[in-house]
Amino acid sequence: MQNVHPTVQPLLRIPGAPPPISPDEFEALRVRADLEYLQHREASRVHRAAQDEVQHNAHMGMWS
Repeated sequence: MQNVHPTVQPLLRIPGAPPPISPDEFEALRVRADLEYLQHREASRVHRAAQDEVQHNAHMGMWS
């Protein structure tokens, strides 16, 4: 609700919903999500490299 005028914000809030997070908290969440994404991407890359090595070795007649 950063783009909503402050006088209208209370009218748009859902009863019982948690209060909005601060810009600092939002930035911390964004950084954490970016880090998790990069870690996942790197893990996928390492897994794919291992699969490729096994496939290559099998094709060349070797067992790893």
